[in-house]
Amino acid sequence: MQPTNPMPPKPGQSNPGQPNRGQLNRGQPNLPRLDNWTPLASAEAVFSPEECARVLALRQDVKDAGIAADDGRSVYRKGRVCWLRPGPETNWIFAHVQPVVQQVNGNCYRMELAGFTEPLQLAEYDSGHFYDWHLDLGAGGFSIRKLSFIVQLTDPADYDGGAVEVLNARTPQAIPRGLGSVTLFPSYILHRVQEVTRGTRCSLVGWVGGPHFR
Repeated sequence: MQPTNPMPPKPGQSNPGQPNRGQLNRGQPNLPRLDNWTPLASAEAVFSPEECARVLALRQDVKDAGIAADDGRSVYRKGRVCWLRPGPETNWIFAHVQPVVQQVNGNCYRMELAGFTEPLQLAEYDSGHFYDWHLDLGAGGFSIRKLSFIVQLTDPADYDGGAVEVLNARTPQAIPRGLGSVTLFPSYILHRVQEVTRGTRCSLVGWVGGPHFR
């Protein structure tokens, strides 16, 4: 009879019945470094004011996006969203974002990317709306998200509050608010949308996917 709790293998020996995954290098492996890594990267005025208005004109079937917290008594998101899928009316949007994604990924992250794997989310935040700290990376379909991007669709003079912040170490760092700007960051980074206190802030959110992190 085999013991129910076999002794662990000695160093250098494999565990019978288990795949041999090799040993970790005890020195400094010769791996490429990313000197330009950054928690976020932005490009200003990628979309013109007219193009931002063109995106907003695509809004339809807008739905409440409130999300309850784990305690069931509070929420960590208030807002509204609709979804823009690839098609004749939206392909130009993906084409606008693609070169920015390629340049930022090549300079800062060098992730293995497959492309735009989900529809784009058009989000609206009115006064009192917000989105608390969260990750875009998660289980299931969210597990292939590699890079997140945000397009600012509202002139910053038209609203107060609503700052989008990513957590850079212990310090929240706000992304640019300029109309038409595009900001990218790894989907595993915590970020939030602070409460809007005046007006309405609209943005376009998307994700670039790829093979699982390994």
